[in-house]
Amino acid sequence: MRYASLLPLALLMSCAATEQPTSDKPATSTAISSGMKVDRAFDVPALLGMNADQIAKPLTGQSIRPDHDRTPRELPTGGTEALYTYWRDTTALVVSYDPSTLHVNSYFIKTKHSLTPDYTDLLKLANISKYDKRWNIEPIASVSHPQLYTGVKLVPKQ
Repeated sequence: MRYASLLPLALLMSCAATEQPTSDKPATSTAISSGMKVDRAFDVPALLGMNADQIAKPLTGQSIRPDHDRTPRELPTGGTEALYTYWRDTTALVVSYDPSTLHVNSYFIKTKHSLTPDYTDLLKLANISKYDKRWNIEPIASVSHPQLYTGVKLVPKQ
């Protein structure tokens, strides 16, 4: 009871010690900072015209780990999609396809831990130029930091 008067002070001190200052600047990975050499992780143009099962052959093996999610999802447009995700180190290639026809709808290239100010670095990981006319290229910005990109959606033109 004689230390009861120190309890509010102790509580205040413990809260102050655990607070972390927030930063407005997100942590960007140096692996995909603009200006650095980016090595190709996937050869997405070589997959053009293949269905979801056919692309598994060139993508599996070597240092690529597949992660299949065959659970169909309803799309807002009324169709269904399922996903295949292929990992090479910390880079993922997510393949969206129609489970009934295996037709590939789109590809999404992203990295596990980084944001980048220049989406062309992500395109280099997919071996695609931003001028390639075979693709509709949709850079996806971070929700919390719209000046940085989390990935790029690649839709083959019909």
